Amino acid sequence: MKDKMQHVCRTVGRADVLTIVTDNFYGSYSPNVKTVLDRSIGLSTPLSIWRGKQMHHTLRYGKHRLLRVIVYGDITEQERETFTYMAERNAVNYGYEKSEVIFLKDVDDLGSVL
Repeated sequence: MKDKMQHVCRTVGRADVLTIVTDNFYGSYSPNVKTVLDRSIGLSTPLSIWRGKQMHHTLRYGKHRLLRVIVYGDITEQERETFTYMAERNAVNYGYEKSEVIFLKDVDDLGSVL
């Protein structure tokens, strides 16, 4: 697709630390954030490799240090567990060494963690 998203993969692919900020949507990313993540398949190649005892796409831009997800809004304990697991899996898929999830009650608290 020829749109502005084609440049996002290159920028994100070069980031050693990626921070995603989203409101909680039933234990998952907001629809807009999810759309960006779905479109970022260009971070990898069509080829597969054995990584982390599983098959994954070969990384186009190499390994990175940290995937940080900041989630705000009302969130249950089960949704916290789901978000933490999802961030761990996203980190593996996008080539990050580790993930970190920070939960905030309100988006206005964002300044305290950045």
